[in-house]
Amino acid sequence: MAKPLVNVFPKLKAKMAYNGNTTTDLAEVLEISEDSVRRRLRGDVEFELPEIVKLMKFYKCTFEEIFGEKAA
Repeated sequence: MAKPLVNVFPKLKAKMAYNGNTTTDLAEVLEISEDSVRRRLRGDVEFELPEIVKLMKFYKCTFEEIFGEKAA
């Protein structure tokens, strides 16, 4: 049975969409492969602290604004 699709990082994906960023863009920012970005976005692999810091600087926002829980 296939795993149900879950939006693991809705805030990060929303920031990507709002800014027109692709997985290729994030791969360049994080200095990892595009496949590695996709694995992180799916939740297969955890983001490492240096990657989180790079994302916060890239989007000029806080951890909560990227990875916080979805507002009710």
